[in-house]
Amino acid sequence: MNTNGDNLNLQLKNLSVPIQPSQPSQPSQQEFINNTTNVSISILYNIVITIVITILFSILIYVGFWIKELDSNKSETVLGKYKNVKCDQESVKNKYGNNKLIQVCNAEIIYTVNEIEYIKSYKSSKIVNENQPLSVYYDPLNPDDFIIEKNTYYFGLGMIIVAFIIIGLTWLWLIITIAFKPVAPTLGINAINNNF
Repeated sequence: MNTNGDNLNLQLKNLSVPIQPSQPSQPSQQEFINNTTNVSISILYNIVITIVITILFSILIYVGFWIKELDSNKSETVLGKYKNVKCDQESVKNKYGNNKLIQVCNAEIIYTVNEIEYIKSYKSSKIVNENQPLSVYYDPLNPDDFIIEKNTYYFGLGMIIVAFIIIGLTWLWLIITIAFKPVAPTLGINAINNNF
């Protein structure tokens, strides 16, 4: 009986012993090394991506300037008009192979430079009317060389602006990841996981 009582007293004592709160664990040296490695990999990864994007979009900027200047020789403008307009519907195949009817107008564009009249054939995919006025952009050294829309200028300018914005945002992101290193480890881990 004493043995049972002693066991009971021992069990009661064990229950009454206060439980020590667990101590917060300190990061191990291995975790610190892994974190530093992830930061380095992330920064290196971002540097490489930034350089590649900068090179690609610099080429796009060059192409944008080339497109923008494509019709720069057509610097003079004169008012012209459409003559002998004939509009018909033409059947063309769309990307699915189905026939589609589109409106096509064949006309002549007439404009005068230095008292010389120029008459050019023109095919339009939009409806034009007889004697409808239009702006004609021509080369002052060769008035025979003309365009009626300056689409290439605006298209090239748009390419340049978009490329500069993307390059700027890429460099800004690189600076942020270098300046705020807590962001970098997760990016490094993601880069490793995505590549392997």
